[in-house]
Amino acid sequence: MDRCSRVLALAMAAFAWAWPVAAEPCSTLSRANLIRCARQASLERRAGQAAVRAADGRVRAADPWLPSNPALELSGARRRAGGETDVNWSASLGVELELAGQRGARRRAAVADREAQQSELSALERAAAVEAYRLYFEVLAARERGRVLDELGAAATGVWQAADAAAERGAAAGIEADVAEAARVSMERRKLEAERDERAASVALAHLVGLRADERLAVVGPLEPLPAAAKVRAGAVPPDPPEVVALVAEGRASTARASALRRSRVPNPTLSVFVQRDGFNEQVLGLGLALPLPLPEPLGRTSSGAVAESEALADRAAWLAQSRRRAAHSELGQALVGYDTSQKSAQALSPERAARAQRMSASLATEVQAGRVPVRDAILFQGPLLELVLDAIEAKKSLCLASLELVRAAGLPLDGGQP
Repeated sequence: MDRCSRVLALAMAAFAWAWPVAAEPCSTLSRANLIRCARQASLERRAGQAAVRAADGRVRAADPWLPSNPALELSGARRRAGGETDVNWSASLGVELELAGQRGARRRAAVADREAQQSELSALERAAAVEAYRLYFEVLAARERGRVLDELGAAATGVWQAADAAAERGAAAGIEADVAEAARVSMERRKLEAERDERAASVALAHLVGLRADERLAVVGPLEPLPAAAKVRAGAVPPDPPEVVALVAEGRASTARASALRRSRVPNPTLSVFVQRDGFNEQVLGLGLALPLPLPEPLGRTSSGAVAESEALADRAAWLAQSRRRAAHSELGQALVGYDTSQKSAQALSPERAARAQRMSASLATEVQAGRVPVRDAILFQGPLLELVLDAIEAKKSLCLASLELVRAAGLPLDGGQP
């Protein structure tokens, strides 16, 4: 095998090895690829990209120097007089000129429109990232809750079996066995609910990252808060969110459109040059200048209504930007409070305390069977221990969601990139 054949075979082998990874890059989700997969699959993001391309087209449409293409006019006639005939013809070339700076105003409006669309695209991407993280935490929390309920459900079954055996021997009242069975059934119901929540969140997350219905989604990673949330301090001033940047750009675009409309009131002259053959073999060369005659409204058109509309839209965008900026400051303050409260709750329900409660609950069946713990006490202990373990998981989930909200409100990057 020559050198070229070996290189080709190696390239084909590398492509074949990499193809499954390229075909299903988002079938397994972790923090490393969660945001990338959500953004790639977002149809709203693609629509936003189309809007940016459309705005870029409007910018290019404002590039030409001339408001219209030059006009070439040709005419011909046959002249007859005194028995003589001749052919007359004329040709003129005219071009319209803008002298009041309308082109610059239109271009400023188009550029501001493009900036607004780009900011709206950033807002769509950020919203997709936030929703992906929320579902990601929902899946992990429901899975952990189901795992704990599965382990403690086995212990509850052991307590019920011990209580039922004691009741048959006459060593315990039959109601204790009934209560133990009720606790086991309740735990089984909670386990089914946790499985339902995990499946529902997994389906929503798979849909978000663009997987087909027949594709299985694997979600991996720990149920831990976003580290960036710990960097936010009280009194921090958040940067303008993409929605505010878009509104500010929309205001600039409306102001530029109003300026273009006001400048359009200045008549555009049309400069022309013509050459003609007139009379009998008479050659004529000349220049022409045409000026529109503006008339006041309502007889003519001065675009006063359109100017008023653009100025009002600019004011509206400014007020909305100020309102959204105020709301962003409020959201950051609330997010800081929520994160601090969730952090204290998670610290109170520490993993060590939850693990100890889980071990104690799991050992109840063994203690009952060994006779060291009465059936009645085991039934009584099960409830608080179970609630403590489940509350610890819920506290971890709440802390993760609070960290997500704080990172979003503070304008920090969700994936290590731009906010």
